[in-house]
Amino acid sequence: MEKDFSHKNLKGASFKNEDLAHARFAESDLRGADFSGSNLDGADFTHVKTGITPINIVLIFLTTLVVSAFSGYVAMLAGQTVQEMLDSKVTNVRMAGIISIAITILFILISYWRGVGRAVSQLIIPAIITAFIIGIIAKVSGLGTGMGMLYLILSLVLVAVMFVVGTIARATAGALSNILFLIVAMSGAFFGRSVGGGIGTVIMALSCAIISKKALKGAPGFDSLRRIAAIITRKYGTSFRNSRLTDADFSRSHLHNSDFSEVDTSAVHWGNSKKINCISNEKILA
Repeated sequence: MEKDFSHKNLKGASFKNEDLAHARFAESDLRGADFSGSNLDGADFTHVKTGITPINIVLIFLTTLVVSAFSGYVAMLAGQTVQEMLDSKVTNVRMAGIISIAITILFILISYWRGVGRAVSQLIIPAIITAFIIGIIAKVSGLGTGMGMLYLILSLVLVAVMFVVGTIARATAGALSNILFLIVAMSGAFFGRSVGGGIGTVIMALSCAIISKKALKGAPGFDSLRRIAAIITRKYGTSFRNSRLTDADFSRSHLHNSDFSEVDTSAVHWGNSKKINCISNEKILA
């Protein structure tokens, strides 16, 4: 019996553990479909579209929007505090403000060259612990309120959160990815405006964009960000996990957020297909 599923809307459909050898799915919408464990030998996937369903993209959009809005609010508070520290007549307070900006710049540089995970573990976490201890000592000794260190901690956390959220935005791909990224970038606008005007905002936005893109291209040192992208693909994208794809044809297909884990893809015909954020044996394929 011929298995013809071509030219169909199959968003979210389940074909799990089925025998679909030589089945035809040409020009079908397979976003969110599940082919896990299925026999797809010789199947026709030409001109198909895979990835995250529109409804899930919207849900991710709303979740990211909430996180971005919260990050922007914290950024505003942190930026105001840093500005007050820079304007202070007390030398130690001004130095603390300069240090916070220096740490942010170092974080961006280390994130680019060595990965966000190392930047967080080797710079952000030690800086937060140090700031916390200084804040406690200042409060207990009566030398200060400790609020400056508190906002410094929040500003450092914000920087790390921005890069994670930025990666989520890019990992979703699809039509809303650019909108998501713009929202993420703008969530740091308050911080950028406080510590350096428009230049600060542009630097933060561009840094997030460049580092997120580098992470998703498989550069070494970005395992944490890639894991986030992989989780999104595995949970919401099109799954071919543990399936058989010998002689399957994906020519001229748009493959977004597709999970090819535990699949031998050596005999797959990719043709002129475009792959974005696709997983193959725990790696992100360009």
